[in-house]
Amino acid sequence: MNDKKFVDALFCELFEANFLHYKTSLTQPADNQQDAYGKARNALASLNDSQRMEVIDFLKIVMADSASVILGTLDGVHFPNDLEGEFTLSMNGEAIEGDLQDLFIEKAQKDNVYG
Repeated sequence: MNDKKFVDALFCELFEANFLHYKTSLTQPADNQQDAYGKARNALASLNDSQRMEVIDFLKIVMADSASVILGTLDGVHFPNDLEGEFTLSMNGEAIEGDLQDLFIEKAQKDNVYG
């Protein structure tokens, strides 16, 4: 049960909180700010609204792929740079294990993250 709760919490944080923040920030008018968000807004300003949303929606794929790599590593099914070993993840002393990557990808597919 903790595995599903863990994946659901991560998914919610990534796609309901973080992505919404990115989308809100990146759809503001260009303002020549030089922080990372301002630079991205300025770059996106040359696109029409539809193109801008296509680029912003692509961030969902980047976020999902990044989370998938981490979860696959914790699951012991993905070995970035030959990082092999047994990882232990727990919450309140109870192991969080299982198919975290599979649960995450399944949820992402149901929510049409991959377009």
